[in-house]
Formats: sequence, C-alpha cells, structure tokens
Amino acid sequence: MAGGYLAHSENVLKNHVLLSSSDLDEVRSGVAGVLNEHRLTPRARHLDARLYGAVTAGLQMCLLEYGGAVAVETAPSRDFVLVQSALRGEVSVRCREGQWSLRPGDTLIMPSNVSLELEWGTSTTQLLIKIPKALLYEVYEHLTGKPVDDPIDFAREIPLDAAPAQGLRTLIEYFCSHLAPAPGAPGGPMGLRIAQQALIGHLLNTQAQGLRDRPATEARRVLPRCVRRAQEFMESCMQETVSLQDIAGHAGVSVRTLSRAYQDQHGVSPMAALRAMRLDRIRDELKGGTADSVSEVAYRWGYPHLGRFAAAYRERFGESPNETLRRRVRGQP
Repeated sequence: MAGGYLAHSENVLKNHVLLSSSDLDEVRSGVAGVLNEHRLTPRARHLDARLYGAVTAGLQMCLLEYGGAVAVETAPSRDFVLVQSALRGEVSVRCREGQWSLRPGDTLIMPSNVSLELEWGTSTTQLLIKIPKALLYEVYEHLTGKPVDDPIDFAREIPLDAAPAQGLRTLIEYFCSHLAPAPGAPGGPMGLRIAQQALIGHLLNTQAQGLRDRPATEARRVLPRCVRRAQEFMESCMQETVSLQDIAGHAGVSVRTLSRAYQDQHGVSPMAALRAMRLDRIRDELKGGTADSVSEVAYRWGYPHLGRFAAAYRERFGESPNETLRRRVRGQP
C-alpha cells in the first residue's frame, strides 16, 4: 500500500525541490522557513533531508524526508493548522493533548497552540498540508454563513480505512493535478483556489467537531453566504428592475448555484422570493395608510401589469389588493 499511496501527488511534488541537504543547521532552517520553527536532533549519523512542495498564496503542500531517524520538537502553531499524512515509514507524535502513531496511509490533524514532540523513523516520507487559519476561517464562513466565534476543534485522526480518508486522498490528488495540469486541461490560480477550498471544506465537514456533530435541523437553519448576500441585495433594490443574473452576480456565484442554494433553504427560486418580498411591502403600505391607490403602489414596487399583480396578490393573501385598501379605509383590521 505504501508504494501506491498518493503516488501521483508524490511525483508532482517532487518536481518542486525546496531543500536538499545533509547539513543539520541548513535542514532545520530550511524546514522552519516553510513549515514551523522547531528543534531537530538526529538519532543517527545519517541525515539526508529532502523537502519538496508547492508554496501557494493559500495552503502549502509539501513532502518531507530526513533519511535517517530524527527527533523533532516544534513550537506552537498559532496562525496555521498542519495536517500530516504518512506515505512511508512511521512517525510518533506526542503532546499534552495525547499521543499518536502514524503509519502509511494514516493522517493526523496536528494540535495547534501546543509544542509537539515527534519521532521520525528511518526512511520515512510524510506529506504535510499547512493551512493558514485565516484561510480556514474563510472557508468555514463560506460553508456555514457565520463567522468563527470559537476555536475550531478537530477530530485528530483519519485512519487509512476511515470513510473520510478516501475523500481526502482524492482531493489531495485533485490539488496536485492543478500544480501540474495535463496539456489542455484547466488549471492556473483559479483552479488551485477551487481545489484548496474543496480540500479544506472536506476537512471541516468530516473532522471539525462543531460542523460534523451539528444536528441536521440546526444545519438547515444556517444560511449559506450566497443566500444571505442575495437576500440583502434584493431587500435593498425591491423598487428597481433586477434580473436573476444581477442577484447572482451580487452574491458572487453562478445563477445555477444561487438557484439551487435558495431552493434548498427556502423552497422557492430567488425571483419568486423577490416577488413575495415586494408583495409583502405592498400589503404593508395598503394596510398602513401610506398608499392612496392600488395602481400607484403597484407601479412603484415594480408591477406595471395590474392584472398580473392582482392575481399574484390574491394568491398570496387570499384577497384582492382593493379589498385590503377598502378595509383600511373603513377602519377594519
């Protein structure tokens, strides 16, 4: 299994050499510059370190090999999360939160804000994903529609045979495919951003305690950011002529994505929701004494066809707009 685990990703990353050295100080400094400050202690005479990887504007994905056995003591990682997956060999991890042993195919979301003690075996290769917390929180907000109020607690281990492991492997390969796209295949910065968001979203969805354990009824109450932005836009321009494309553009998503998200959350399309919002405002004016005629208020709220407006009004409220206005004139509720 070790030979084939993430083989494509390993081949791609090895085209990006960041460090190759047997000098202890150079190795420690080079790895610290990419990953984290640490103390490095060889357990044997042989040190033949290799660091490969892609340092993008978002997450960083690296391969690290020390050749010989080493001990590593890291500083707390206050502004990023580190995910470590074993390709070959074995690594043990210990801190005040617990201890773990990584064998080929196992993945660990490393504890943050604490020092870690790691023991690397001989001929060990590890794949590491460094995720800035700012990016992690951005994806979290995109998924939930709300800001991060408390630290995100992760279920640490992703064993090789666990259900989330296959999805993680697929998304790592997907990310690396954008580092070295096939001729004619889409790629570039946009592809990398999409790939990294998918990977981070998978970790949040499967390993973050607050998301993974949230009851389905509560999850349904949380509006995706695009739906919230669409609603805010529609509320601000109900008296203007706007199209579905206008709403989707303001929400920052495609028409198809917005329509699906709105249907999932509210059971109607965005344009149907906009019409309902306008009808509610018209009814408030007819009942509240700020409208003198049905036609005047209908035109003002974007209904030039009075017949269609009257039919839509009756369907929503069970009476005609003229009946609502007459009841107000008579002083009836």
